[in-house]
Amino acid sequence: MIEKGELITLSNGKEYVCYYTIQDNGNNYVYLISNFKPLEIRFGIQRYIDGNIQIEIINEPEEKQKVLALFKNINKNS
Repeated sequence: MIEKGELITLSNGKEYVCYYTIQDNGNNYVYLISNFKPLEIRFGIQRYIDGNIQIEIINEPEEKQKVLALFKNINKNS
């Protein structure tokens, strides 16, 4: 699994830093911040496919809001 602080390259060829991870309802979510400018923030789901970790970027607005709320709750409880 991708860990907090780990640098990854997505299929778009761009590098992102894993800012935070969280598990919810059996899904492993990642909060990614770009390692380039202009700054990009992405949310994704980690999945194992054929023994490899793959990140599915969340593009649906409602799903993004749900995941953002999960990460906001973590910061409140820290």
